[in-house]
Amino acid sequence: MNEMPFRQLPPSYARGSSGTLESIVARLIGVAVWAMLALMGLVFAISLFIWLVVAIVASLVMSLFTGRPATATLLWRRYREMTRQRWPGRQQAASATPRADAASATGESTSTPVQDVSWRDIP
Repeated sequence: MNEMPFRQLPPSYARGSSGTLESIVARLIGVAVWAMLALMGLVFAISLFIWLVVAIVASLVMSLFTGRPATATLLWRRYREMTRQRWPGRQQAASATPRADAASATGESTSTPVQDVSWRDIP
């Protein structure tokens, strides 16, 4: 067998009578450190969530004033375009509006009294 170049520590049960108090203090310190780290992680996660909500609400409010789509909407559109480009031959799931999808695919639509509003840029 290979010899270890360092000496191993004695097992924890070989400390004697004063080991009971030391082990209790060591466990208390260990629990305190664990609780402090867990609390710091919880504070970080909650603050990250709060800033995320604040940023989304600010983006939505700014989109109301500027008339441009919100950042979350633009990111979602970009994500959808990228997934369509990456998997163009992918089978699409059954649509909730099959008649509208069929009309848009064939280019036909039924005449309805609803008229689309023309798009214009807001300066």
